[in-house]
Amino acid sequence: MTNNNKRRKKMSKVNTRTQENNFSVLQILGSLFLIFAVADFALSWMGVNLTPFMGSASRFSPIIFGVIGSVLINMNKEDG
Repeated sequence: MTNNNKRRKKMSKVNTRTQENNFSVLQILGSLFLIFAVADFALSWMGVNLTPFMGSASRFSPIIFGVIGSVLINMNKEDG
C-alpha cells in the first residue's frame, strides 16, 4: 500500500457527532424560571413583590430563581 492510500484510509475513519435541538422538560422549566426571575426583578423596581412568601429572602429571589433556571437549562448539555 502506498503512503497516499494509508492517509486516505486513516482520514475516512473520522467520527462525527450530530447535535440534536430537542427541548427537554428541564430546559422548558429552566426557561420559565429565568423569565420569572426577570419579571420579579423588573416588578420589584416598580414596588410589586411577587415573592412575599419568602420573607426577607424575597430580596434575593431574582438571583435564586435565575440560578435555578440556568442550572436546569444547562443540565442536559454535554461537555465539549
